[in-house]
Amino acid sequence: MNSAKPASAGYNLAMKQNLAAFLKHKALNDWNLFLLVMTPTSILIGMQMASVDLSVPEDVKSMIRVSVLFSVPWLYLAFATSSIQKLFPGVISRYLVRNRRSIGLCFSGGMAWQLLFILWLIIGHTDDYLGNPNSIPNLMTQIPGYLLLIAMTVTSFIPVRRKMDAKHWRMLHTVGIYFLWGTVWSTYWYELYYYFEYTVLMDYIYYWAGFLVWGLRVCAWGKQRLRLAAR
Repeated sequence: MNSAKPASAGYNLAMKQNLAAFLKHKALNDWNLFLLVMTPTSILIGMQMASVDLSVPEDVKSMIRVSVLFSVPWLYLAFATSSIQKLFPGVISRYLVRNRRSIGLCFSGGMAWQLLFILWLIIGHTDDYLGNPNSIPNLMTQIPGYLLLIAMTVTSFIPVRRKMDAKHWRMLHTVGIYFLWGTVWSTYWYELYYYFEYTVLMDYIYYWAGFLVWGLRVCAWGKQRLRLAAR
């Protein structure tokens, strides 16, 4: 019995070391991670584009929805990274923190596709777009998010970041990530609440996933408060 415990501990340590070594592989970090995600994403979106008729407004709208499906998981992961680090410190959380910028850029890349299809709809199908009374209000709510996303993307690059005051950089990225999370999550809440009959499984998954990552933030904040109170 006693000899089994050291053997088990040694096995677990070896597994963690192997996982850490695997996650440090060049192909899984920094720009290589971005390319690893965005290359198949762009291929899949391109294949979907080839299967629809972009001269039809409804098909362009379907591409907007498809691009969002590829984007949202990376926003949620970027939003949850710091919380995961505080709640579950370890090899995986360190990997996520190390690649938080790349994860955020994966979201930006997916949203760039969405922006392309939104512009395609506005420019290529102007009459149809303006004929929808919700189009302009929706666009007005999307513009601040895109402006923040562009600002966060540009300031993620080291040369630009170095030119910014650290306080202002943290403020931009903190406000930005909360705003983007809130915009995306509230969109799914709105869909489920007001358009229940048109919802699909992914709407429920992304709604509850957004709620989960918010819960992780709350738990991480609570853990930090308890730790400070115990000092």
